[in-house]
Amino acid sequence: MSTTEQPATTDRRRLWLLGGIAVALLVVGLWWAKYGPYAGKVPAVVGSHDLGASIITGGDRTAPPVSLAAGWDFTVAYTAAIWKALVVGLVLAAAVQVLLPASWLRRVLGGPDAGTARGGLRGGLASVPTLMCSCCAAPLAVGLRRARAGTGAVLAFWLSNPALNPVVLVFCLAVLPWPWAVLRFGAGLAVVVAAVGLAAVLTRSHAVDEAALVEAPDVPADPRPLPARFLATLVGLSTRLLPEYLAVVFVLGVFRGVLFPADAGAGASAVVVLLLLLVAGIALPVPTGGEVAVVAAALAAGLAAPAAAVLLVTLPVLSLPSLLMVRHVFPGRLLLGTTGVVAGVALLGAGATAALTG
Repeated sequence: MSTTEQPATTDRRRLWLLGGIAVALLVVGLWWAKYGPYAGKVPAVVGSHDLGASIITGGDRTAPPVSLAAGWDFTVAYTAAIWKALVVGLVLAAAVQVLLPASWLRRVLGGPDAGTARGGLRGGLASVPTLMCSCCAAPLAVGLRRARAGTGAVLAFWLSNPALNPVVLVFCLAVLPWPWAVLRFGAGLAVVVAAVGLAAVLTRSHAVDEAALVEAPDVPADPRPLPARFLATLVGLSTRLLPEYLAVVFVLGVFRGVLFPADAGAGASAVVVLLLLLVAGIALPVPTGGEVAVVAAALAAGLAAPAAAVLLVTLPVLSLPSLLMVRHVFPGRLLLGTTGVVAGVALLGAGATAALTG
């Protein structure tokens, strides 16, 4: 074997080894955080037609008044529901930056030169098995963008995780009447398609250099051993993302009684309630499937169907903490436009619900 063939063979073996480690992290992490718990939860929900208490009200009929205790209780409840998936998201984000070649990721998901629509389709399909909420998918979106995967692909991956989660559709069918599941799927698909289309328009109209959208520049090869590089990347991601994330979750928990007023289902102005819940749904984070429990509890408390439709669309797809986590890897105008897309689709869903139920 020639000396030129030996390095190539070594590189291929190294790629297969590192790829195998990344796949192992993916499979083990998703089973621990998602598939294992769902193996017991899905049959229980289908059998009982109950997802448990709404995370907004904590089992009461209304959200608590503004207080530090309300913020603490919400932060503890939310963290307890999502911490496993968040850990997996951070670990996989470090893995895609350290273990996988950026050129391979760009071939799989599409890089700066790939068509946005094609990259969006790839990103959407890649999200199907991960089943994460928007906050847990955000670190992985950050990792993929720092590996220079295409904007459309990563945006579709980030949004599709909560918007097109098949397990949540099962929950929706088990807990709510079937038209709500149709709304949940149709609105989620519309959000992803419209946001990826917006990314394509912004990329063309502003002649965006994809590499310039990511805050972290290319750096020389790190000479440290791979475990040290992986640990440093994981710690760096965690220290950059988690403190701000937890602080914002706490503040939103403090004020959730304002965002979800006690009179929302009884006598308050329908338009005011609709707009307030639109803002609340975009701002507040919920665990995977949590929006179904929130809507079920809100309908039982007398909330009008159009307002409940707004929550079903907005709560899972975006949240203020997830937007803050990805703000350095997507252009601000794209995140603002995506927020507008979610709001627009939610209002269309509310209008369709009003027409069907009125």
